[in-house]
Amino acid sequence: MASTFLSVICKILVIAVVCAALLFSSGTAQYMCMGKCADIPDCDNYCKTKGVYPKGGVCLPLHHYCCCYI
Repeated sequence: MASTFLSVICKILVIAVVCAALLFSSGTAQYMCMGKCADIPDCDNYCKTKGVYPKGGVCLPLHHYCCCYI
């Protein structure tokens, strides 16, 4: 009886983990890198003024490339 109960709990747990992975995997940010942060000092405003990237941008990895959120 206990092994059947644990089996049901494990199946529910696996389904919950798969659902969470599917929901959160689609929310990852995607970027379009425009150039080096040394050449574009205000990356966020640069991306916003381009008109195509209203979410702005960020330097990735830290202080290397100006990447705009898609």
